[in-house]
Amino acid sequence: MRKYDVKKPPSFTKWLYGGLICAISLIGITLWLSFLQSVDERNERSALHARMIQSTITRTFEALEITLISLSDDLRAGNLSPEHINDMHNRALKTLKFAPQLRQITVVKGSNTIIDTHNDANDNINLNILGLNDSYPNPFSLGLMIGTPLKGRFLPKEGYFPEEGSIRSLIPIGFETRAADGDKLLIIATFNPSYFKRYINDLNLEKADSVYLTDFNGNVVLQKGLYGPNRPRVISNIKAALAENADVGNADSSLSPIQFSTISTELLSKYPLAVSVVTDHKHSLILWLKQKNGLIFILFIAIAALSFGTFFLVRTSKSALKMKDEVHLLSQVVEHSPTIIAITDPDGAIEYVNASFENITGYSRDEVIGQNPRVLKSGDTPDNEYEAMWEILVDGGTWTGEFHNKHKDGTLYWEYASISPLINEDGAITHFIALKRPITDEKAAQEKLRLASDVFSSAAEAIMVTDRNSRIQMVNPSFEQITGYQQSEVLGRTPAILKSGKHSEHFYKTVFEELEAKCFWEGEIWNRRKNGELYPQWVVISSRFDPQGDLEGYVALFSDITKRKHNEAVIIHQANYDALTGLPNRNLFEDRLNQAIAFSERSQTKAALLYLDLDRFKYVNDTFGHYTGDLLLQQVAERLQACVRKSDTVARLGGDEFAIIVPELEKLSTIDNIADKALHALSLPYQLDGHEAYISCSIGIAIYPDNGAISEKLVINADNAMYKAKEAGRNTRDYFNEDMNEDSRKRSLLEQNMYKALERGEFYLVYQPIWSTDGQNIESVEALIRWLHPERGTISPLEFIPLAEESALIHSLGEWIIQESCRFVKQLRTCFGEAPVEIPKVSINISSAQFLRGNVADILNRELAALSLNGTDILVEITESALMMDQKRIYSQLDNIVSQGIDIAIDDFGTGYSSLSYLKKYPVKRLKIDKSFIDDLVTDKDDQALVSGIISLANSLSLKTIVEGVETQEQLDILRQYGSPMIQGYLLAKPMTDDLLLDLLKSRLAQV
Repeated sequence: MRKYDVKKPPSFTKWLYGGLICAISLIGITLWLSFLQSVDERNERSALHARMIQSTITRTFEALEITLISLSDDLRAGNLSPEHINDMHNRALKTLKFAPQLRQITVVKGSNTIIDTHNDANDNINLNILGLNDSYPNPFSLGLMIGTPLKGRFLPKEGYFPEEGSIRSLIPIGFETRAADGDKLLIIATFNPSYFKRYINDLNLEKADSVYLTDFNGNVVLQKGLYGPNRPRVISNIKAALAENADVGNADSSLSPIQFSTISTELLSKYPLAVSVVTDHKHSLILWLKQKNGLIFILFIAIAALSFGTFFLVRTSKSALKMKDEVHLLSQVVEHSPTIIAITDPDGAIEYVNASFENITGYSRDEVIGQNPRVLKSGDTPDNEYEAMWEILVDGGTWTGEFHNKHKDGTLYWEYASISPLINEDGAITHFIALKRPITDEKAAQEKLRLASDVFSSAAEAIMVTDRNSRIQMVNPSFEQITGYQQSEVLGRTPAILKSGKHSEHFYKTVFEELEAKCFWEGEIWNRRKNGELYPQWVVISSRFDPQGDLEGYVALFSDITKRKHNEAVIIHQANYDALTGLPNRNLFEDRLNQAIAFSERSQTKAALLYLDLDRFKYVNDTFGHYTGDLLLQQVAERLQACVRKSDTVARLGGDEFAIIVPELEKLSTIDNIADKALHALSLPYQLDGHEAYISCSIGIAIYPDNGAISEKLVINADNAMYKAKEAGRNTRDYFNEDMNEDSRKRSLLEQNMYKALERGEFYLVYQPIWSTDGQNIESVEALIRWLHPERGTISPLEFIPLAEESALIHSLGEWIIQESCRFVKQLRTCFGEAPVEIPKVSINISSAQFLRGNVADILNRELAALSLNGTDILVEITESALMMDQKRIYSQLDNIVSQGIDIAIDDFGTGYSSLSYLKKYPVKRLKIDKSFIDDLVTDKDDQALVSGIISLANSLSLKTIVEGVETQEQLDILRQYGSPMIQGYLLAKPMTDDLLLDLLKSRLAQV
């Protein structure tokens, strides 16, 4: 050890006593640093506890806030009717079941209680003593108000006050909202503060320590320990934290006899509350004495020995050599002390370091002697902290704190240091002595402890820790939430309290055998909550071992998979069953059909497939709306199920298509019986939400294996048989035969050719004149499409138009008809624009499918603008069904069309759902009476009455009337008796090409 130039003591005795005092001082400093370290450790634990309590309270209030917001949303969604209030009361009761920290939920409107989970809703609660009006909600908390703690278990009724003698207490929590009509509502939840007290007690704080939950004014909400003596310091600490806009505040750490304690304060970030933990360091001294009693005893013996030795030396006047040996011994103690000791001169240059310094820093003594300690700086500590330390030291004070330093090899480490000045008799600082110890491992352990605590507390999965005998040692909050058991209720017990009774003892034996073999098990277990409810959970169990490798216990992580299993069931049901009718969908139908085929193949029996398509369902859907159509489909499903055997399957394949699978078919009469029952049942009237509807169905039947050996073939053949039944007049059934395959093939080929026909220009238009009743004037001409097939010749629109409407081709085809018709109008204008005659309008038929797409008006606008035509040059013919589809969209398009000057005509009037309201609502100008009323007009009095009535109705509504299908003079003579309708039919002119029509118009012009 280096010798220092110090003033020689005036006498040998003073030198000895000085050495003794230094030794005792050094020991005293060491003990004091040890005590300060103990104090700091307690302060750190208190700060950690404050953060843990603050985090738990914040999460609890956040969960409570979400619960109250959910109740608020449900209140706002209703009209506070008795039914709504009753539903909300039941919702509040359910909320209490899953929120053990709540005892009561109340909803107040004005001063009247409308919902109360504990009292009769007619009994109002005493709002004046709750303290909610004094609460100032934080803007981040969406309005949560925390009231004044009260005695009692539930909120006092109006006119009553808290039960001051009660050992229970409550905290009223309020949340303001508004009803759907705008009235102000107040939701009040009664919070059980013992929920926090149990949590605080479980933290294993020292008995002398106190915990307080207060508002920002220091008013206590919850406390552990006496609050009065600490209240001024708690309030001061909270105000300091608020002034600094900090989350944490620390009161003064004075160690005077009056205030031998410290305070750690945490502010809740979302709520006007603070958590303060008061650490009583009188108890720290006792703890430290207990922990260091061995060391203190040894040091006491050492001090006594040194004192006795010094006294003995003084008394006996032993030689200076013996004293030198004792000093050398002391220097050896310092040299080999596990504590780092470094001595610097007043300017900070290092003069001495012990062996521990070399071991911990990596620097040898020769490398640092004469250097400044900043050689160890890592750069992580701000310069202002070093400046503050230096100010304390030069003022003669002692500085304690932590350094983040750098090892010689570049690695970083933490150390705790105490630096004090050495002052001579003249009061001058001669040296600085630094006592330091590494704390890197301690800080790492503290950080791991904090992270482990956070993960354990915030994990969404339940965590249960047991000893090797399966006795529960610890559970997290998610365990309490899932099982309903509090930690205090399960500690020391086995997981058997959760058993559902659904698993055998062999099951549990298998689990433990796998745990023993693999130290791991994962699987699904059904358990029982505290309230008796059974639920499934997914469990992962792992064995845990002590450092020696011996089994110490088990850790189980599990989650409630009730919702997941429910969702899986829902998904499976949705994947296999129709959502509207509850019948098997196409997916399950295919599976059932394959099963029936497989069974028939094994048992050498037959099976049948009935393919059903509803007749006139589209009419019901368009007339009464989709909701009514859905009701009809549901009733169809019920009727079909009543027509089959238990072994049969009824499925909905989509839209208005159904199928029946009949397995184990022994005789064909069974099929006839089921089909006839279905035809009869579906033809009965349907009562649909105030409407009465009539439909029928067409049924195609295919037999396995006669009509197909695989399911796909069987479905195709049954479908072909169904189309044959429709062609036969509907409301009938038909069996598949090979001729149907040919019809289907032709139908498919026609559809393929139709797509190519538009590209090849095989479609063309013909025009049929519409005459005045006297047959003298052509008022308009109707554009009619024709198809000239290169092999089959001319194909009737009755054959290909239905196919086009079933596919997307109707849109392309309809647009082409509009373009060609407008082109012909332009041709008429060019030929007869200067002639002194009225040029006939061109009438264009537009499919309802085109209107549903919504672009008819745009196409007409475009073509009229491109050819410089007026809307008055054309007419648009629509069917009655188009008016009953998407009324808003149809009306908007028709209104746009009429605004261009185009007249609207209803084609085939009287054959559909003829309604006077449609004639009034839509901008219709013309009615076309269908040919079916004209065919028997001469002989059928009913047809005469209908036609006369329609013409009279049209006249009264100022609508023009067109009668189509007039083929005889007798029909025309009768029609002239009913007024002056316009005439269209073979009697006056057949449909003709554009050039023939032009010749006809020219010849008519020549006669003028």
